[in-house]
Amino acid sequence: MTKPPPRRRLDPAARRDEILDAAAAMVMADGVSAVSMEAVARAAGISKALVYNYFSSRSTLLSALLRRTVACFEAEGAAAAASAGDFVDLVRATTRAYLAHVATHGVLIQRLLREPAVASTIEADEASRRMTADFFARAITREYGTPPARAATIAAILMGLTGGAGDLLHRTGADVDAVTDLTVAMLLAAIAAVSTRGPA
Repeated sequence: MTKPPPRRRLDPAARRDEILDAAAAMVMADGVSAVSMEAVARAAGISKALVYNYFSSRSTLLSALLRRTVACFEAEGAAAAASAGDFVDLVRATTRAYLAHVATHGVLIQRLLREPAVASTIEADEASRRMTADFFARAITREYGTPPARAATIAAILMGLTGGAGDLLHRTGADVDAVTDLTVAMLLAAIAAVSTRGPA
C-alpha cells in the first residue's frame, strides 16, 4: 500500500492565497452559496482545521477574498492608467484592464457584494469606486473643461456602462477586444456629447 504524498509545506502567505484561490474558484463556478469551510478545505487539499487557522469564519474568508480581489483590480487599473499617453488612451487602457479582469476572474466582485456575509466589506469597495469615479471626473474636467460637479455625474453614470459591458462579457464569453472597442467608442462619444453642455 503506497503512502499518500506528503502535504506541501507553504509559508503562511502562500497558504492563505491558496485557500482564497480555492474559494474564488468555487464562487465563480457555483456561486457564493457553494462556499463553506469544509468545501474550501477539500478544494485546497487541506484540513478544515487549517482553514480555520487562517480564517475564523466563512464570512471572514469571503470578506478577505473580496478585499484581495478589489486590491488586485485596483492595481491593474492603476498600471493601465499610468501607461496612458492621453485621454483616449486612458479610457481605452482602463476599460481594457477592467474587461480583461472580468474575463479572467468572472464577476467575482459583484457576486461577493451580493452576499450578506461580506456586508461589512462593502464600504471598502464603495470607497474604491468613489476613488475611481473621482479620478475619471478630474480627467474629464482636464480634457473638456467640464465643471467638476458635472464631470463627477458623468463619470459615475459611465462607470455603470463599463460594468454592464463586464456583465455581458461574463454571460456570453464574447471577445474581450471586440467588447472593449465597442465600450470605448460608446464612452468617448457619450463623454464628448455631454461634457460641454449645461449643468447636470
